[in-house]
Amino acid sequence: MFFLKIEDAFGQALKAARTSAGLSQVDLAIRCGCNAMSISKLERGLTQPSLHFMILLSKGLEIDAVELLEATQAYNPTVHLPKTPLR
Repeated sequence: MFFLKIEDAFGQALKAARTSAGLSQVDLAIRCGCNAMSISKLERGLTQPSLHFMILLSKGLEIDAVELLEATQAYNPTVHLPKTPLR
C-alpha cells in the first residue's frame, strides 16, 4: 500500500480545504498575509508550514487547525494523532 509523504499529504489536505471553501491560492494568500507562491509550495509538498503559519492557514480557511491535521491523516493514515490532548 502506498502512502503520501507527510508534506504531500498536508498539501493535498490544504488544497482540498481551500477549494472546498471556494478560494483560489491568491484569495487564501491574501487572507493569510502571504503570497500565492507560499500556498502553491505547501500544496505541492515542497515546504512545510510552521505552527504560526498553520494557524494563519486555518484562520484564512475559517476552519480549526485540527481539521487540517485530521485531513492530512486521511491522505496518510500512518500519521497518528493523539487521542487525548497533549500536555
